Amino acid sequence: MKEKRRPDRLDLEAIRNQILDFACAKHDFKLESEDFPFDGNWNGVFLIKFKDNSGEERLYCEAPLGEHFIRFGLDLEIDEKVWLEEHENISREASGYDVAVYPSLTKDGGKRHCRLSIRAWSPNFGQRIFGLTLSNLMDCKKAISLMLSKG
Repeated sequence: MKEKRRPDRLDLEAIRNQILDFACAKHDFKLESEDFPFDGNWNGVFLIKFKDNSGEERLYCEAPLGEHFIRFGLDLEIDEKVWLEEHENISREASGYDVAVYPSLTKDGGKRHCRLSIRAWSPNFGQRIFGLTLSNLMDCKKAISLMLSKG
């Protein structure tokens, strides 16, 4: 049985630094938090501020122990009633972007927190891969929000 090689801490620090150095005219990245828990995973949260508008997003990152990918995620809040009526359409829209939707239980106020998630393979990770991954994730969130606003 072949043993899985996990990116070591130096690899993860290089990846984190690539994200922080990401040269894009529309985005500024700031590391909000990171954790190297005892189990070996790396968890990071980046605050993305957009230069062309006042918006910002939190980008969640995870490099699970023993895997060759980094999982990136964005949050999306959806009204519970809308979720119950549209969850199949939301999942279908997300699948067109190769994005997974992980819904949570409904919070107070009738909102459902969903995490849009996509993977990037860490052995080939670089600025271009990260840019494409982030763009795809952002495009998916925008498409779902647009679809829900028309409904």
